[in-house]
Amino acid sequence: MAMTYGPAGMRQRLRCDAARLRQLSESAPGRLALMLHASFQCVLLHRLSHHCQRNGWPRLARLCWRLNLIVTGADITPASDLGPGLFIQNPMGIAIAGRAGANLTVMAGSGLSRDLARCDDVGAGPGFPVLGDDVWIEPLAGVIGPVRIGSRVRIGAGVPVTQDVPDDREIQCPQPRVVMRTAAA
Repeated sequence: MAMTYGPAGMRQRLRCDAARLRQLSESAPGRLALMLHASFQCVLLHRLSHHCQRNGWPRLARLCWRLNLIVTGADITPASDLGPGLFIQNPMGIAIAGRAGANLTVMAGSGLSRDLARCDDVGAGPGFPVLGDDVWIEPLAGVIGPVRIGSRVRIGAGVPVTQDVPDDREIQCPQPRVVMRTAAA
């Protein structure tokens, strides 16, 4: 069944988000525990914000966005169109602006961002990235600018991605080098 953008579509996306949280979480939270889970609160507030934005209620969308920022520490723009099954492990400090398919996983301190210097539109608006399905963004990684990330891509910890990535890839940082410290003169 195709996802819609009305209230039924938002509820359907939230059901997928809750199921994914239960699948990836160490505990299987009940309904109350789910509502108190920071990850689900973040996703719920974003879904409300995005719903308001799409339905022409920009002030209410902005209120939900600000509430998300205050309550969970996550900065997810109301215009960000994120598919069902969204999982944000630790919302504090993440920033998301762009479009993503189903089952996006965002770890601590990562994000998607616009590049103000590059204004091409690859499908999410001028300068914003577009991600496929089943993309996993590890801690402190980022997707920056108008790039397309394919489906089933894993972006390693600390990797800044500024160019297109095809399907079924893993992007890793080079290993750090250990060098001898020189004595201070």
